[in-house]
Amino acid sequence: MNRVFQFVVILGLLSLAGCATNPVSGNKDFVMLSEKQELALGEQAAAEIAKEMIILPKSDPLAQYVDRVGQRLANVSDRKNLFYRFHVVDDTTINAFALPGGYIYIYRGLLNHMNNEAELAAVLGHEIGHVTARHSVQQYSKAQAYQLGVAITSIFVPIPQGSTMLTDMLAMAVIQGYGRDAELQSDELSLEYLSRAGYNAKATIGVLETLKRLDELDTKEKKDAGEKVEKYHGAFSSHPETRKRIDEAVAKFADMQKGQGTINHEQMLKAVEGYAYGDSAEQGAVVGRRFLHPELGIQLEFPKDWVITNTPVALNARLRQQKVFFQLQMKELQKRETAREILEGMFPKRHTTFIGSGSQAGMQYAHAQIRMSAPKVSQAMVDAYIFLKRSQAFMMLLWSERDTFDKHKPDFTRIAKSFRRYDKAKDGDIPRIALHTWRDGDSWQKLAQASNNILGRFTAEKLAALNGMGLDQKPGNGEIVKTVR
Repeated sequence: MNRVFQFVVILGLLSLAGCATNPVSGNKDFVMLSEKQELALGEQAAAEIAKEMIILPKSDPLAQYVDRVGQRLANVSDRKNLFYRFHVVDDTTINAFALPGGYIYIYRGLLNHMNNEAELAAVLGHEIGHVTARHSVQQYSKAQAYQLGVAITSIFVPIPQGSTMLTDMLAMAVIQGYGRDAELQSDELSLEYLSRAGYNAKATIGVLETLKRLDELDTKEKKDAGEKVEKYHGAFSSHPETRKRIDEAVAKFADMQKGQGTINHEQMLKAVEGYAYGDSAEQGAVVGRRFLHPELGIQLEFPKDWVITNTPVALNARLRQQKVFFQLQMKELQKRETAREILEGMFPKRHTTFIGSGSQAGMQYAHAQIRMSAPKVSQAMVDAYIFLKRSQAFMMLLWSERDTFDKHKPDFTRIAKSFRRYDKAKDGDIPRIALHTWRDGDSWQKLAQASNNILGRFTAEKLAALNGMGLDQKPGNGEIVKTVR
């Protein structure tokens, strides 16, 4: 395509895009989706999210509570004509996001850290602000402007059933974030909607301070473990620096009436009582130095100074500040194989030394050592185990640098021998939110000790953050706080 013809095509395509009036600002926005297309895009994206994420059912009490608070805000928003749908993602992530057309998602991890209903309303108001100001549509339009040569005509015709191009681009827009100006505008809209709905708008400050505190705690944990710290990961990657967001939000209160409006501290705490603090029973959970997976029916335990991280694809761990690692994955078998046969199919024979096989906790296993390159260790020695539980194969890998392998072998053996079946009656439940009445003499350190440091090395700091406080701050005598049991 020559440059003249390309220029003419681009001009023609841009002429099809429109300048729509923004429902919030009243200004003209350059957008490439009509409202009808915006709603269709949101509907399709929501359907895809329902397939990928674990969403609490509408009948769940926590989901119903979030919906009630959200609808109260939606009814006073700048796009009251939309039907807003509020969902709880059953995940530990500290996040919330919005799709076009009024689909709002908040993660259980963030809900656990809300300490009154007004704070929850502040988060939902922020996401409603993204919808009312059409930030995703604006972001989508910017992304589309750079991809005019890729199936561009699909923007100007009804979205075909099953098409993923639009939703893929929407996901990119949401993941990359909306940028500083859009985030600050949503903060301002949240304050406005909170006031209209009768909530104490000052709760926004509590939310932002909690996000800052959790970010600092996450950094502290990663540095303590020896992990690389990456700022603004995930959907928060392009959000403004938290401290600046706090300062700018505080400045907005100068012309607002302070200290008024609904707070509902105990209602929020009761709403999350009994829910998992970390991962759910379906995902497995870290309990101190143990890992429990009620759904898979397994558990294991780590020695002191191991840092455990559960992810959707694997259980990972490392010895603090050292290049010593662990990983556990599960694979559904398609046919009957022995544990040794599975190991033989995983690694080259010339680098593999088989140690033995047998039975452990009613599961057949095979054990081998392999000289190979492994993640974060180029010259590694790997202890590899396969445990068979009916049609499930659990692949356990433990590795270190070759010249330190003998030093760490006792830890590796101890971890492998701890792998067994899970029995809730004997082994306990996953960590859940519980309520506690604060008394004189209480401290976060004492609550942590009473729980046997259920959340690991930084249990006291995590309990304080769970209640919107620092380690040196204390609730008043008789105040209801959250703890984990």
